[in-house]
Parts: sequence; structure tokens; C-alpha cells
Amino acid sequence: MVSNMRPLSILVVLTLVAAALFVGVTVVSAQGRTEQAPSQGGGGLLRGYVYGFNMWDEFITIPWAPVTATNGQLSFVAYTGEGGVYEMFLPVGDYNVTVVTPGYKPTSMDVSVSDGSASTINFYLEQSHLPVPEFPLGTLSIIMIVALTGALLAKRATKRRRHE
Repeated sequence: MVSNMRPLSILVVLTLVAAALFVGVTVVSAQGRTEQAPSQGGGGLLRGYVYGFNMWDEFITIPWAPVTATNGQLSFVAYTGEGGVYEMFLPVGDYNVTVVTPGYKPTSMDVSVSDGSASTINFYLEQSHLPVPEFPLGTLSIIMIVALTGALLAKRATKRRRHE
């Protein structure tokens, strides 16, 4: 009965370690969203699509790409939704609008926003041909910690069996 408890306790410890490591992981929304400060006075709407080519050279919309508009003092960010579309309301002024997303070359365009205007800027991204990381930066360290913990627990269990 005691020998049946040891594999179970190792499994419980591994589960607890994995759960503790993933508690701090941030959940990312799969919907497009806009982060910007409320405007003072008038402004206009900027919207459009972000397009690019996938690894099979198929022309597609690019989801979850950040679109940044800056005038040197203020910056506004909108993220493309699943269909590659973005929208943001900008105060009156001149802006440089940029898309920077992994796997593609950064692309910028200038736009002037006037009160009540509605502008459409579509971005057509070129592939950068640079490798895109498969995992977020912190994921590899979490995988290594879990693997090391498992190896240490297995070694400890082996030593206990030898001493019995």
C-alpha cells in the first residue's frame, strides 16, 4: 500500500508545481481591442485592415497585430481582430501609423485627422523571413523548471526504492 502512494504523491507534487507556475500567466483576449486616452475636443475615425502572406504564400488578413498611431506626444494602439480589421478614434492632428508584428517587416503610413473625418488605411505587410519564436519568452523557463522538478522527484523516488 505504501508503494502505491509514492507514484500518486509524485503526481500530486508535479501537478501542484505546474499549477503554481501557471498562476501568474496572463490570459490574452482573442478579440481586437483599442487602448487609448479619451480625446479632448474633436477628432476622427481611423480604420482599416492588415494583410500579409502566410508561409504558403496565401494572401490573408493578420489577426492580433498592434496598430500604433503617434503624433510625437500621444500614442494610441488598436489591435486587429480575428478578421484583421482595426479601428481607433484619434484627436485632430497628424499621425504616423505603424504596424509591427512578428514575421513581417514594420510598415508605416502618415495620416491627417480632422474633426469628423473617417479615414481608411490598409496595411500590406511583407514577410521579414526572420524566425518567429514558437513560445512566449517565459514559457521556456517554465518548461525547464517543470522538467527539472520531475527529474528530481523521479531520482528521489528511485533512491527511496533502493533503500527499502
